[in-house]
Amino acid sequence: MSARSERLDTWTMPDRSESPFRRGTRALLRKRVAVVCMITIFVLYGAGMYTFLDAFGVDTGLQDPTQTNLSERRTTREVNGVPESLGSFTERLGVEIATVAALNPELVDEYGPLTTETVLPGRTEIILGMDESLQPPSSRHWFGTDRSGRDLFSRALFSLRTTVVITVISVVMGNLFLGLGLGLLAGYWGGRVDAAVMRLADLVLAMPGLVYLIVIVAVLRDRITDWFRSLEDAIGADWLIAQGVDDYVLIVFAMSLLGWAGAARFYRGQVLSLREREFILAAETIGAGTPRVLVRHLFPGILPWFVVGFSASMGEMAGNEVVLTWLGIGITAPTPSFGTMVAAAGGFTSLTQYPWMLLVPLLFVLPILLAFNLLGDAINDALNPRLR
Repeated sequence: MSARSERLDTWTMPDRSESPFRRGTRALLRKRVAVVCMITIFVLYGAGMYTFLDAFGVDTGLQDPTQTNLSERRTTREVNGVPESLGSFTERLGVEIATVAALNPELVDEYGPLTTETVLPGRTEIILGMDESLQPPSSRHWFGTDRSGRDLFSRALFSLRTTVVITVISVVMGNLFLGLGLGLLAGYWGGRVDAAVMRLADLVLAMPGLVYLIVIVAVLRDRITDWFRSLEDAIGADWLIAQGVDDYVLIVFAMSLLGWAGAARFYRGQVLSLREREFILAAETIGAGTPRVLVRHLFPGILPWFVVGFSASMGEMAGNEVVLTWLGIGITAPTPSFGTMVAAAGGFTSLTQYPWMLLVPLLFVLPILLAFNLLGDAINDALNPRLR
């Protein structure tokens, strides 16, 4: 092919310019810190989402996070002065004779191999479960057990489910719908709308959020629980409260109600700096309506800050849920949560004797918080043209 033909092909088939989204994604993927953070979030949140199968009756292979592994003992009965056989005893309690023999070697030594025909004296105490409380990490319990003998590995994964539900829904409701929506409207419309939104935000931010959360939880917890009981009776379900849905709704509502104010104020400031730009005035001149201006013109302009704020809010909500539950006003038992795991770890004495009880929740919480914060910084570097 001649040089002229090559120039002609180049002129008639120009390369299409790369979109800002693709350019920002490519820049983000070149940052090792961002890739590591995304992998960390994907693995931890994926593990939490895996436990959702339990809510639909699918066996996850994990121990029930509320199941205790404490010592369990039962005694044989006498009927009309005649002791029951070991077969009757095991059938009554739903255990295997092999399990009884393994946990009670002294009975095997005294009475020989245990069978269904074996008759033990009345009121003989038989061990059905060994005490596994405060066990260190082992092949049976990878992360050890707590004071109630509950498996900490299982509790950690189910606590991740709580974190997934709380963070995702709270950030979507508070940051995306309320914070972004009100911030765009206040900054673009100005006037009375701006004044009303900002005064309401000032009212929310006037006192520490913890005070509001305590009041909201104290007022609404019993009402929401009663409402869910009525809902279970109406639809014939018995798993909503057992799966902690009432707690999820309460905490998500409280965090969303308080989390929008800071986001709305931040986005409103960004919109104020953009609404007098030439491309906004041009869009208004050709008759673009408010929804089109907000969605097609203003939102892309604040997208870098929105993505950074969204990532930071995910980490903030995860930390807030842990702190609220640790203080006793968040997720309640028996729903697993990292806050309850931290509270159950006890004080300094327990930390020195049973360090795994505190290290296990920290092993999950700290990477989540760090990953979201570092990812937000990396996204800001990749998407914000002022930093390039």
